[in-house]
Amino acid sequence: MNLRRHSVLFIGTLTIVLLALISCNERMDSPIVGTLPIETLTTDKDSAVMVYVPAGEFLMGTSDADIEQYKVLFPLRKISRFDNERPQRTVFVDAFYIDRTEVTNRQYKRFLAETGYEPQHYLDYLPYNAPDLPAAVLEWEDAIAYAEWAGKRLPTEAEWEKAARGTDGRFWPWGNEWDATKLSGNDGTGLKDGYKETAPVAQFPQGASPYGALDMAGNLWEWVSDWYDADYYRKNPSNVNPLGPETGDGHVLKGGGWAENLDFTRCASRLGGNPGSLLRGFRCAMDAP
Repeated sequence: MNLRRHSVLFIGTLTIVLLALISCNERMDSPIVGTLPIETLTTDKDSAVMVYVPAGEFLMGTSDADIEQYKVLFPLRKISRFDNERPQRTVFVDAFYIDRTEVTNRQYKRFLAETGYEPQHYLDYLPYNAPDLPAAVLEWEDAIAYAEWAGKRLPTEAEWEKAARGTDGRFWPWGNEWDATKLSGNDGTGLKDGYKETAPVAQFPQGASPYGALDMAGNLWEWVSDWYDADYYRKNPSNVNPLGPETGDGHVLKGGGWAENLDFTRCASRLGGNPGSLLRGFRCAMDAP
């Protein structure tokens, strides 16, 4: 696989551009989110820009202190709603790359055209199938098939959550304060974010995660590789590159969707089992060299 790799390092008031090329002579600019260096690459197979997430620890799940804040932020929610995210724990994951955005219809249809694959449940009709909208892929197996074609994989739940929230345990990719203008989510009107349902990818750069990943809150729920077990966090799972339980009730979904309330779009929020009518999409990951 040919990769374009490029880095931008921000130090104080000086910006030093470090450009590393792998089998390519073309430069592509990388964004800066806060003061973190954002390193990206583009994969040839599906033309996806991927952001780099370095190895290290992060806070995964919901803490007792978080619960006290949730009582204020979400006064109508029963505290038991958050049980499947507890206890919070420190998790280490190796370095990896993750798609900057959800896989789009343009990318997914390229996969279908090249392989002849017949998806079990892909919403290839209006208003969900415009080229730049996230592909509504309702079956986990259909997401896996795309990832394998692209030479990648689905992220683990731990990888997804770290890419979304960074290392400080923030509630949403941009921080701890809710802002309906930073995602395609349920604001009750469709006026704050400008879209009644799903939005084209990358429309909310102001809602970027600490590593530069976009749309990790709202738009479509996203498949990850892990099986879902509501009690998994309480069963003392591995804290180093966890892969989730060996079996479970469906697979984990992260990030919330365009129709969900603000608490479901938190980075720690997780669903599984039978998601019913929820629209689901995905993004891919791969190991860092």
